[in-house]
Formats: sequence, C-alpha cells, structure tokens
Amino acid sequence: MQLRKFANPWCLLCGAVAGGLAWAVTLPVWAAFVIAVIIWLTAVLVFGFLFPTAPSETELPADPVAVDAGCARRAHAAAVSLQDVAAPFLEGPLGDRVSRIVWRAGEIAASIDHLVRRSQELSALVHNLAQHPHSRGRARYVESRHAEIRRRMYAATRDLEAAVPRFLATASPGAAPDVAALDRLATDLENIGYGVDIGESMVTEILGPEPPRTPQAPAN
Repeated sequence: MQLRKFANPWCLLCGAVAGGLAWAVTLPVWAAFVIAVIIWLTAVLVFGFLFPTAPSETELPADPVAVDAGCARRAHAAAVSLQDVAAPFLEGPLGDRVSRIVWRAGEIAASIDHLVRRSQELSALVHNLAQHPHSRGRARYVESRHAEIRRRMYAATRDLEAAVPRFLATASPGAAPDVAALDRLATDLENIGYGVDIGESMVTEILGPEPPRTPQAPAN
C-alpha cells in the first residue's frame, strides 16, 4: 500500500533528527516541528515514490498462480542447466557423485512442479472453507500451511538455481575438482530435497494423496 511509505521508519527518523537539530539551535518548537514534517515528507517523496524499493519476497504476490508457475519453470531450468554443466564429469572418477547430484536436482524440480500444481487446490480449499463460519478456523490453518509450503517451494527454487554456479566453482573443466566442496553441494541438495519433501507431506496431510491421472484415449 502507498500509505505504508509514510510510515517508513527511516523517513520518520530523518524527520525526527531534523526537528531535533532545529530545536537544538534554539528555533521555536513550532518551527522545529514544521522542519521535521518537511524533511519527513521529502524523504517519503524521494525514497518512497521517486526511488521505490523492490517488494519484499515475504509479501504475497499479486498473482500467486502466475508466480508459482514461474517458480516451477525456474526450478526445471536450473535442473536442466545443472545437468548440462555436469555432463562432462559423468564418465570420470567423479561420476557417481555427479550423477547423484544431477538426479537429486531433477527430483527437487519435479517436487516443486508437483507442489505448484497442488498449490492451486489448496487455494481453492481455503476459499471454500472461508465461505462457512464454522469452517473458518480450518481455513486459517490451511492458509498458514499453504504459506509455509509456498515458502519452502520458493526457497528450494532459489537454492537449486544457486547450485549451478556452485557446481561450476567446484568442478570446472580443466581444473582439479574440489571433491570436498562437491560433497558439500551434494549434502546441501539432499537437505533442500528434504525440505521440499516436508512440503509434500503437508499437502498430503491436508488434501490426501493425489488421485492417479486418468490416461487419455488415443486420438483417432
């Protein structure tokens, strides 16, 4: 909201400091107050409107469905990129380690894609529960779990994207591989996957297992 810009603590601090300095040099209280308000409004204009900051990642996106879909695309792209940069090492002495890393990255991307699809079901469930007074407590619970699932989804996507430059830094072609760093990357990917698996468990707890998809009839 635009009104939040006026409550920015840094802008308020600028105004308070300016007012305090004006009062300290023996200006009347009313004059110091006017100066504080002017400086406060100037700071709001300059930093809040002319140079706005990017929205916080913790804020809910304006279009959650579109943002979630973008999250799934980013995770898939990161897994493919990691597979590409790891390809030269799959047949060497690091083959077992590298293949495990590539496999785990693909699993994480698939889990994120699955969470994105079920996220829409959770949104619909929250909406339906909120329509009935006796179900609003349940709606709040599902909404909080949904927010946690999405947080895990976004965090896993960022970590998966960061795994690509990390791999390049530990196993660049033509350089001696840093086996210890490669093992740390493998461990971190396991932890990332574990965090996503917890999100999957949350979804199953609320929605139950996903029903198997009905195979489509072959086209004539």
